[in-house]
Amino acid sequence: MLRRLSLAVVILCAVFILPASPVFAHLMLVEPVEEGLIKVVFDDGTVARHAEVVVYNEKDEEIARGDVDDNGKFSYPEQEAELIVADDGFGHRAEYVVGDEPQEALPRGLTVTVVLAGFGLIAGVFHYRVKNRK
Repeated sequence: MLRRLSLAVVILCAVFILPASPVFAHLMLVEPVEEGLIKVVFDDGTVARHAEVVVYNEKDEEIARGDVDDNGKFSYPEQEAELIVADDGFGHRAEYVVGDEPQEALPRGLTVTVVLAGFGLIAGVFHYRVKNRK
């Protein structure tokens, strides 16, 4: 019985977690280059060539929309811009509030450590439950 339950949990995790993993493979970032110009990149430094950028003013009205160029850059009307949203259509989305500090990528080592610790904690809970039932 317990073996079937464990197998069901593993299968459910595989069905729901594994398909989502490519989405979390990269963090997309919007980096200001200069006034009126941004660059959309992934956390490993590669350019997000397929990103579409939408620029909103302080009233949440769309004031500009377009695709980034081959270098990941997009120019926008700087006087009116309040929020910039980039989306590559593959599950990556980044936002940048004009004038704020840009988001920074999380350190890879820390991210991997936290994920592995989470899996270890889950495995420990199941091991403890199985051991106490015997």
